[in-house]
Amino acid sequence: SVPGLPPQFLFGNLLQTGLFKGNSLPQIYTSLKNRFGDIYQLQFGLVHAFIIGNIDDIQHIFNHRHIYDQGDWAVELVGALFPNGLITLKGAKHKRHAALTMPLFRRAKIISNFDLIIDCTEKLLDNWRTFSNEHIHCDIVQQCQNLLLQIFGLIAFDYDLETINGSNTNEFTQTLRNFINMVELTAFLPSFILRMYAILSPQYRRDRATAERYLYRMIEQELNETDESRAQRKKTSLIASLVDSLQTDEIAEAKKSEEEKKGLSRQEVLDEMLMFLMAGFETTSTALAWSIHLLSKHPQVQQKIKAELINDNVNQILTVDRLDSLVYLDCVIKEVLR
Repeated sequence: SVPGLPPQFLFGNLLQTGLFKGNSLPQIYTSLKNRFGDIYQLQFGLVHAFIIGNIDDIQHIFNHRHIYDQGDWAVELVGALFPNGLITLKGAKHKRHAALTMPLFRRAKIISNFDLIIDCTEKLLDNWRTFSNEHIHCDIVQQCQNLLLQIFGLIAFDYDLETINGSNTNEFTQTLRNFINMVELTAFLPSFILRMYAILSPQYRRDRATAERYLYRMIEQELNETDESRAQRKKTSLIASLVDSLQTDEIAEAKKSEEEKKGLSRQEVLDEMLMFLMAGFETTSTALAWSIHLLSKHPQVQQKIKAELINDNVNQILTVDRLDSLVYLDCVIKEVLR
């Protein structure tokens, strides 16, 4: 049997883990991993989950999605708000969506935008360099979120969200933060409460309207492109692929079985765009912010990275091949992700 804390009535392990006392989820996961090992079970309220802590096991799961289906927790939690996002789907519907979107996130597709990523990063660094010596506070998490949203908007949707040059109060970034905060706050509640919240909450309806306004702009911008341009770009551009996949007759497609459906409805495209933006906005930016934090705490690691760059001729233009040759930097990144 899988080890874990014995659950308490209604609360599960909420009280035992100290979540209500301010303990963060990473702290809780680390403590339980030290106690029970790489695999253990955990119950937050009515939500029961198996926690996998070994990176090799996690990689095996993601490399064998045909064996390991999406967990009911994620489907019910995120599906209450974004029912057509890839992370919430299973079976034939997941295959239909994945066939149109996942090929665009392979390494070769991202690398083709390497110069764009460098350019956006340089703009953020230039902004930081303009800070006066008296400027002592910078919210690195928000800054990294803004950077990743700018990069993802340009790569995936050919759309400038203007998050680097603006302030942290950019309307769209704030909307995404509101969505993420809402998911975190309601993660351990029954899904029907979250569905009621989505129906009754004025804040959620405003955020949803704001998000859809931006997403429709991206779709309309793409629809203004010629069919020839879209056909050429759909192999490298997510928005071109999504718009090209729009169903011509949604009513007729809706009457088909899931196995027979082709393309995506307009609502499915909106949910996919929003989910991908939230994923890029939250996950990669968190890893980047965590990297900056760890480097600030370990100056000796900074020095070794700088030494590797100097030995490799720091004045050279950064290319993918040169980046791949930085062995120590690669080790640092893997340690951060671990």
